[in-house]
Amino acid sequence: MPINATYEVQCDVCHGHMDGRYDTREDAETARKELGWDDPSGGTACPDHNTRPTA
Repeated sequence: MPINATYEVQCDVCHGHMDGRYDTREDAETARKELGWDDPSGGTACPDHNTRPTA
């Protein structure tokens, strides 16, 4: 049985997961940035814990 890796995006603060599983790390990274889960402090944070200023 083949082993298939999937990638998920997890908040560094609350450990919640972003919806979706991705086939590659690059796809997960792109989705993380597009959905605003990239924190300017260098981590990954859900919208509730992101330190990015809102417009």
